[in-house]
Amino acid sequence: MTAHGYSNQIIEAAANLDSKDYAPRILYGAYIKWFYDELIKLQPVEVATTIHEDQVTALSRNSDGSVTIQTRDKAFTFDKVVMSLGQQDNYLNNREQGLAQYAEDNHLRYLAPTHPGDADLSGIPAGEDIIIRGLGLSFNDYISELTLGRGGQFMHNPDGSLSYQPSGREPRIIAGSRRGIPYYPKAISEKGYGEQVQPVFLTDTKMNAASVNGKLPYNTFIDLLKLDMELVYYSLMINDRYPSKSATEFKKQFIAADNPETVVDAYGFEEEDRFDWDYILDPFKDVQIISTQNYQSIILNWLNNVTADANKGSKTGPLGAALEVLRDFRTPIRKLVAKGRLSNDDYINRFLKQFNSDNNFLSIGAPALRSEQLSALIRSGIVIILAPGMEVKGENGWFETASPKRNTDKFKSATLLEARVPKPDLTITANPLLENLAENGLARPRILQADQTEFQLGAVDVDPKTDQLLTKAGNAEDNLYIWGVPLEGLRYLTSASPRPGVDDPALQTADKIAAEILGLPSAGNMLMN
Repeated sequence: MTAHGYSNQIIEAAANLDSKDYAPRILYGAYIKWFYDELIKLQPVEVATTIHEDQVTALSRNSDGSVTIQTRDKAFTFDKVVMSLGQQDNYLNNREQGLAQYAEDNHLRYLAPTHPGDADLSGIPAGEDIIIRGLGLSFNDYISELTLGRGGQFMHNPDGSLSYQPSGREPRIIAGSRRGIPYYPKAISEKGYGEQVQPVFLTDTKMNAASVNGKLPYNTFIDLLKLDMELVYYSLMINDRYPSKSATEFKKQFIAADNPETVVDAYGFEEEDRFDWDYILDPFKDVQIISTQNYQSIILNWLNNVTADANKGSKTGPLGAALEVLRDFRTPIRKLVAKGRLSNDDYINRFLKQFNSDNNFLSIGAPALRSEQLSALIRSGIVIILAPGMEVKGENGWFETASPKRNTDKFKSATLLEARVPKPDLTITANPLLENLAENGLARPRILQADQTEFQLGAVDVDPKTDQLLTKAGNAEDNLYIWGVPLEGLRYLTSASPRPGVDDPALQTADKIAAEILGLPSAGNMLMN
């Protein structure tokens, strides 16, 4: 550790951080700790903060309204309790249990869903094929740990691309998913503090006008969202490739048109420059039969194209800037969810099951550098990406994986790694406090009615105005609050870090709960997150 208490790794990360970079997690964690320490220094003399580094395992209400929490060997009584629990592990589902048991029976390695930072990868031998299921953020973390973390290096080529210099300690990684495509990269940030694209089409006025019996049809929600994305996309496409046309004039016409697509047609964009929503969501939908070897060429070409656009910047690259709209619109979408604008049927079957997955694919990816590194790893043969439709099973004493709808290629391995974090779900959580609350009737999952059928969200149910815990009987617990990740599904994208300068709902929620506890007024028009 250095004299100021930070490791050399953190100091180096801070020194190398450019104004347009995304901070690495280790630096973000150091910043959060520093900020917390500063808050403690500034607290009034009548306020004292005591930290107990122990796990809370149980909670109970007392007859006088106070709350007792239990750790492994101590009990504490408080007037009020706020639970901000973050990510947690779940019990394995039937499929995962079957794979874990198969691994045990056949002396294989099965790494169940968990946070990558908690996974022990030390037992994975060099040179061995391993299977990774999932191509999202956790996938990036795992391949980084298995390459850079084992002494490999990325080198800059004269053409600006990267090549990978292996250490010889890496495994060969066979990776895939149902979609068969890594997440889109984040564009290099060009936005200033608090800067966001504002909705032109996905506005309260337009959503109210399009609602039927008080509910906004899901397809209309997507259409309005797409129009905002197209407005950004085509404006930058004109700047990028059509210098004889006016982006300003295009915006005016697009916004004013009864049918904006007629404006797009009139501007004569080349076919490859059109905003194709279906292609963006499924770039390889027309690739039916292809060998794994040939698929690497296709995926590399796609990675090169989307990375080149992302490297232009979040206010310059047409595609990256359009996808950035999904990040900028998190607050409007959170409001849409909080206000119940969608019917329960659309919310359950379209928003939760379709939009969340699409949004993750389009806007929750890693910075563009990670995509450049992945390209280098594919070219080096360290990583192989399976075609869409990945399947995994235990067979003949091995884990076997293939994409049978695309080719007959099969790969086997002694290691299967699930590259995803556990989904917040009160009904299967392994968090002892949440388990205790549910078992004792102090917490319940949120249930929605759709098509005369009950649907259990898995989110902890709360009073939507206060985030006070709702008991099994539906009563609000005055002195118990819970917010953040355990409410995922009831709220939208609770795991995302708050953005500064935009009145982020996560910060609003913290303010609201603190004001409630202290009996103080808080800002009006609060949106709980």
